[in-house]
Amino acid sequence: MRILFTNNTLDKPAGTELSVFDYARLLKERGHEVAAYSRQQGEVAERLAEEGVNVIESPEDSPWKPDVIHGHHEWETSLAALAFPDVPVISFCRGTAPWQEVPCRAPNVKCWVAVDEVCRKFLTEEYDIPLDQVEVILNGVDLERFPQRATLPDKLTKVLVFSNYAKEDNFLAQIREACELEGVECRAVGSGVGDVVSDPTEVLAESDLVFAKGKAALEAVVSRCGLVVCDAEGLGPLVTKENFEQMRNLSFAYDAMTDGITVENVRERLQSWDSGLCTEASELARDLASLEGAVDQLEYLYESVKEECQESPQPDQSERLAWAVKFFGDQTTPYKLGREMQEMWRTFRDTEVPGDSKADTVEMHRIMCACREHEKQVAKLEEKVGDRDEKIEGLKNKLDNGGKKKTWWGR
Repeated sequence: MRILFTNNTLDKPAGTELSVFDYARLLKERGHEVAAYSRQQGEVAERLAEEGVNVIESPEDSPWKPDVIHGHHEWETSLAALAFPDVPVISFCRGTAPWQEVPCRAPNVKCWVAVDEVCRKFLTEEYDIPLDQVEVILNGVDLERFPQRATLPDKLTKVLVFSNYAKEDNFLAQIREACELEGVECRAVGSGVGDVVSDPTEVLAESDLVFAKGKAALEAVVSRCGLVVCDAEGLGPLVTKENFEQMRNLSFAYDAMTDGITVENVRERLQSWDSGLCTEASELARDLASLEGAVDQLEYLYESVKEECQESPQPDQSERLAWAVKFFGDQTTPYKLGREMQEMWRTFRDTEVPGDSKADTVEMHRIMCACREHEKQVAKLEEKVGDRDEKIEGLKNKLDNGGKKKTWWGR
């Protein structure tokens, strides 16, 4: 079968990017022809190419007409759906917060897939997609790439904070303080601390307990590390055999983070360390959450939608055009805003127009970083202005004492 993946980026290793890499690589090993489309390319695109996967900058660059489109992210999936209007599309949802995760509504979308129960609820309640048209395929991990580490120690000694969002001035500080109070070594990896690891197997093999969310959390637990669901949004429980399936159905993500990240709450998790419970959770994870099992489900779904597409009538041209007009109409404001920001950036810096997708990606990152830094500076200035106004108001109150003048005998 010929399968075309779409994704917002194929740049830095992250959740969806690594899922595309894992799925594409294993599907190719099983004899399928695979291509991956994204305009933003980088490290993951290079790794896919090394595995023999066709990496393309436009749907029209596909070396063949696909049998099915495995679509991540609305924009890229919609462009692929337009390029191949008679090819069945499966629209995947792997998150509820990023704007990119809005489901594709092209006429040739045959079903939607949620990565967990939270995403299924998001599709059915926020976008009114019929429940019987939404499948759930949970994340899986390559068990060969992530073998189990040696037996866990009875006494906790090493903690790993595995997150791109952890920084020394946010929740990482609370975890470090709790570890120090409990006499536990703490290490953090991720872009927030300037320590990005493309292959986390080594650091997982050296860690007893991992604070992580999402795919990183699942990688930790199958590696026989203890796991506490955690990220900037909050703190979840220590994962055990009893709560593993519940946590997996939530993708070890936001809905699993029920507590705030305080030193006291982190210490409680550290004190609940039990190597036996963590080992049981790891064994269950390896039974239920293999990448092989997830790809088995994908293959079955691909065959099903391909067969359905062959048996059912195709949408007519008027339906396709009506959807395309609405889709691009809805994107008009964000497109114009993004274009204006791009032009302002190039004008102020007198830069040349990027010549390829990699240069496009670099420029986009620079614009976004500059915008975020500008917003931080504005927030700091607004805070200073607020403090100044508060001091001025306080001085006014002292001077007029609430509008009443005091006499010497009224003291």
